[in-house]
Amino acid sequence: MNLINDFCLAVGILKGLQVLVVDNDRDSRDLYAFLLEDLSANVITAGSIKEALETLSWFTPNIIVSEIRFLGESIYTLVNTLNAIELDNGNHIPIIVTSTSTTGTCDQIPDVEFEEYLLKPFDLDEFVSMIVNQVQEKVTKNFCTELLVTN
Repeated sequence: MNLINDFCLAVGILKGLQVLVVDNDRDSRDLYAFLLEDLSANVITAGSIKEALETLSWFTPNIIVSEIRFLGESIYTLVNTLNAIELDNGNHIPIIVTSTSTTGTCDQIPDVEFEEYLLKPFDLDEFVSMIVNQVQEKVTKNFCTELLVTN
């Protein structure tokens, strides 16, 4: 870990952040959850799009991290559900997609809207930085609250 993440670990910069991790690869899913929980985020994991949609019925994440390729399922379903949530209550939930594909995944799905794209394996510092950038207002609010409580 670099100094930035060492600092994040010390102050729990992701405290209070709700994250939904959707990945059909258990190792990736568990790695992301472990890392984000270690940074004080509240993480729920799902192994499929169907499971993610069921989770969204009772869990409202601040951000979603999702693999883009699922056997027999489409990420379009998840993105369409997020768009419907935003239309319904104005709550935009950013999504960072990941993939092991090195051949034009982004070009193959130009209609899918997501905030960031990471090619596996990726740098975990970059991953955390992307999450912080996408939910900066929430992270800053929690960080400032934490400083006021501890001082």
